[in-house]
Amino acid sequence: MAVSRSRRSYFNNNNRFKTDCKMGGGVQIIGALDYGSFADGQDAGTRNNMALLSDIRLMTYASILAWFALGVGMANVNKWILSHHSFPYPFFLTTLHMLASFLVDYVVIRFTDLGAAYGEPETRLQLPRQLERKILILSVVFSTSVALGNVGLNYLYVSFTKMIAATAPLFTIILARVLMGVRPSKYVYCSMVPICMGALLNTVGEVNFHMLGFVATLLSTILRAAKSILQGVLLKDERMDSIRLLYHMSIPSFFLLLFLTLVFESSAVYDEDLHNNPRLWLLILVSCACAVGYNTMTFVVTYYTSAVTLQLK
Repeated sequence: MAVSRSRRSYFNNNNRFKTDCKMGGGVQIIGALDYGSFADGQDAGTRNNMALLSDIRLMTYASILAWFALGVGMANVNKWILSHHSFPYPFFLTTLHMLASFLVDYVVIRFTDLGAAYGEPETRLQLPRQLERKILILSVVFSTSVALGNVGLNYLYVSFTKMIAATAPLFTIILARVLMGVRPSKYVYCSMVPICMGALLNTVGEVNFHMLGFVATLLSTILRAAKSILQGVLLKDERMDSIRLLYHMSIPSFFLLLFLTLVFESSAVYDEDLHNNPRLWLLILVSCACAVGYNTMTFVVTYYTSAVTLQLK
């Protein structure tokens, strides 16, 4: 039987025999046994790869489910706070979201076992200098998008804002083509017709239409598409993880939103309802918890899928 080159190479590199081995078939037997071990190793590697792919697929589905549930929960809690509690402070609410994200991620990175994967406690929170500008741009886009989204919720129903947000995949494709030079396939373009046009048709004749709310939600959708592209670059190209990205992004976002709050919603400081309404603060705490989880899952979903997939919700 002819022995292939790969088998001869494996045999020559991995088999060492004693010089006193006299049995003519001994080499063939040993070689066959070693090659069988090699084949078993290949099978084990294949099984490990299949198990890894299965784990990745499970993590993808779980992250998408958690991201969707947290997004729906946060939108409804925010709508309840802004509408039913006479809380006209969307910028202030978003500022609290960023503060909560900063505090939670700081504790996770600095004091938990999960943070130990980032190195020594003194270096865990450091950001490479070449990423500072990208993080700042992402923070501005992100905070502006979320703030405008909360402004839209102050004037529109959650269901109507979700219809407008359904156009995000189309804006993501356009921005990816303009900013990154990415050319999606024709099938991606064709899929935009039923996804986006169907949602736009549902917005026709909306009883509770408000122009300011519509413009704010549309701008928020466009900025969210840009954010998904930017965070995809940081997660996949720069190899940042979700928790550290949210931590570093929350710092400039917090100060930007705090500035907007002081300029446009300074009356929140003197609002007596904020000082004497524990139920409202409980809802705000729930909203902040949903925001931390939602923002983290947003990065996880982007890492496992793509910027376009992130907008399909």
